[in-house]
Amino acid sequence: MQHRQSLNTCRAVLALTCWALSPTMGLAQEASVWDGVYTKVQAESGKRLFTTHCIACHSDEPGGVSGHGPAPSVIGKDFNFRWVDTSIADLFDVIRQTMPQAAPNSLSSQEYADITAYLLQINAFPTGSALLDPSDRERMLQTYIDATPPKG
Repeated sequence: MQHRQSLNTCRAVLALTCWALSPTMGLAQEASVWDGVYTKVQAESGKRLFTTHCIACHSDEPGGVSGHGPAPSVIGKDFNFRWVDTSIADLFDVIRQTMPQAAPNSLSSQEYADITAYLLQINAFPTGSALLDPSDRERMLQTYIDATPPKG
């Protein structure tokens, strides 16, 4: 009887191990910014925040995003060079930890997420139906900035 219980326990452990290591079960799925990881309303909020807190260093014209002085451009090839193949969490963290330059980490996490959403929008990544949620760290870590949309 005890032998049968031990055998059943071993089978259960083996089944759980196989499930956890399976490529389709138990492991996180990667996502792409092309899946729509922020909302239009969130990007609009991010634009207002960007205009208030970021524009002075990132552009020399109102509404511009071309770069100014030591601040890098946040659009187009300069954005892609720095951020393609990194996660949304990487982008969010750098913005939060270093911006605004005179007062890093001075905004709320949601405000930094909104600014991140705006940067995605101005770089032509599509909107979706869910907010980019800074409290969902796992989703942010698993969502990558890809240069081109997936085929199909």
